[in-house]
Amino acid sequence: MKRKKTKTTKTWLAVIVALGVSYLFGLYKQGGKAALPEIPVLQQTAPQPAASPTTSRSSDGERGMALPVPLDSRDEHILHHKGFVVSYNAEWKIPNWVAWELTASETQPKMEREDSFCEDPDFKGPQATLDDYRRSGYSRGHMVPAADMRWDEQAMAECFYLTNMCPQQSAFNAGNWGQLERQCREWAQRDSAIWIVCGPIVGKSPKRIGQGKVVVPSAFFKVILAPYAKTPRAIGFIYPHRNKKGAKMREFMMSVDEVERRTGIDFFASLPDDVERKVEAQNPAGRWRFMDDRKR
Repeated sequence: MKRKKTKTTKTWLAVIVALGVSYLFGLYKQGGKAALPEIPVLQQTAPQPAASPTTSRSSDGERGMALPVPLDSRDEHILHHKGFVVSYNAEWKIPNWVAWELTASETQPKMEREDSFCEDPDFKGPQATLDDYRRSGYSRGHMVPAADMRWDEQAMAECFYLTNMCPQQSAFNAGNWGQLERQCREWAQRDSAIWIVCGPIVGKSPKRIGQGKVVVPSAFFKVILAPYAKTPRAIGFIYPHRNKKGAKMREFMMSVDEVERRTGIDFFASLPDDVERKVEAQNPAGRWRFMDDRKR
């Protein structure tokens, strides 16, 4: 009798396990991915299916992303938009940094580019104006690019706020910087999702434009984390604010630790300490594939 009861119990356990596996497999086939976990996501051992913005995105652009540590040494106002988060510097009239997550599905364009530049209605303090850029010799350079926000009408409109812009040389904007933006979209497609933080580097006596005295950066940085890769990895870049024809992206590549040292910004600080130390200290050479490495 005891033996029979044990056999029955095992049978029911097998049924329950089978049902559970079937349920999880069904969710996977639907392509669903929950909102990014608070950080332990980095303990995953395999990439997860990319989610659609409607299933994974919260009310702003953070989505559980590890944002930089607050800045004590400069002016900072945090602005949350649908597709991204801005640390805005009202003294410089440009962002300190802009952060966003880019999923594979979001790289598939659904919206046309609008080009409707305007002041940010969510920020009531001093900010750049369209007149500041007019006839300045500089383009309004997106930090979060419009091509990364083409998955949603509101996200697209908000990325044209001037709080997301820095003065950029037109050749640099369309050249070296634009190439890195395209590369990030390719990495998002490969790794399911990536986290990106980018912004300006400002010299000691920066040039300014317009009546609003908008600061012109001397360089730009970008750091990228692939949290869903089989082995999480990170990479950093610093580009001088001038276009270098024929330059390879690897020329500007460095560890995230080195970008932190040069910018004074602490990225991804809410990651577990051991994970943060490892990915930020990584030499990215050999860990990332570049489109400009391919034979033409």
